[in-house]
Amino acid sequence: MSRKAAIDLKPDQDGGLVAEILIHDRKLIGKKAKFSIEHNVKVLDSRPVSDSKVLMSHEFKTQGNKEIIKIPAKILKSKGFFPYSGEKIKIKCHARLQIDDKLIRKDTTIWQKLPVDVLKKPLIDNDTKELIDPKDIFQFFKNLMAIPAHNKVFTLGLLVIGLILIVVNMLIGFHDQMSPDYATWLYDHHGSDGDSESPLLKALMGCGGIGVAIWFAMRKQLRKYMTFRFKKIPQRVDRDTVVMVSDLVEGIARVDLREVTLRVVACNMEKGQYTRGSGTNTRTVSFSEPTRGVLLYSRTIDLIPKKQPVESYFNEEFPFKPMFKALYPPNMVSSTHGLQVYWEVQFIHNEFVDHELEGDINIFKEEDFHNS
Repeated sequence: MSRKAAIDLKPDQDGGLVAEILIHDRKLIGKKAKFSIEHNVKVLDSRPVSDSKVLMSHEFKTQGNKEIIKIPAKILKSKGFFPYSGEKIKIKCHARLQIDDKLIRKDTTIWQKLPVDVLKKPLIDNDTKELIDPKDIFQFFKNLMAIPAHNKVFTLGLLVIGLILIVVNMLIGFHDQMSPDYATWLYDHHGSDGDSESPLLKALMGCGGIGVAIWFAMRKQLRKYMTFRFKKIPQRVDRDTVVMVSDLVEGIARVDLREVTLRVVACNMEKGQYTRGSGTNTRTVSFSEPTRGVLLYSRTIDLIPKKQPVESYFNEEFPFKPMFKALYPPNMVSSTHGLQVYWEVQFIHNEFVDHELEGDINIFKEEDFHNS
């Protein structure tokens, strides 16, 4: 607690809070002040980009030793307004008092944790990363032969173009490494901060970017060995919802599929940003880190013959209830920061590229994650 001022929060009869602003330092009386309720996301990284949202603010001038401010109940019941502590982010709900005292010192700022309920969920002991993003094992040439002819040509064309770009980029990097600054073609010997940098290293980084882009484009083509899509997603899903897999998805393959697994999985996503690089090369990186993974359904089929409806082999129901028991509700401070709910359908095959269908999260209601 600050010796200059303090915030005392007490519940009122309307379900809200009463904030008593206590001024201990008489030099702060008569100063401009601002009281706010804030929802904060702290990114746990060496170079974090955190974010916050102001849910309520009140500006005033301190008149005496005590100021009274009411916090309406609707503020405390804002969507996703609860504290959370995870691997990549921490979410806090605070009252903040800032008193303008900069004529003689820095502004006086007081933080006070809000007395909101801590949402408790059971411990989850699994490899969430592997559950949500399993390693995609496939046989490239077998997969290539299973897709239509025009997709084969396009895939091989992407491969050739990618190799040419990588070779040319590396040759440029080697040339610039061996040349003085005035004779370089693309990569100079200095960073934006004036420090010495290797053109060859810059070229290697460029090759990495080219390789990733080409690979994602090729992967999209290699999925053409079959169609796989949502058939019908329920408009509303709660703890009592049970869905037939064959009603949820549909697909047809051009080749026989052996030892295929269909899974429905869900998790929370910790979302935030951090910075990397330096000078003009500084960039902001957004991340979505899966946590608290839940397996809702899994079934492996020995053989699905070509041109047969995939869904006809999964005439089983599965409940959504386990995800409501295990996951936290959405708790987003902004579009890039906070905690989100995520679910998807996976079609996993060890000879062909896997398929994933990202589910709509608007079918869930926040209150269903709170109910025990």
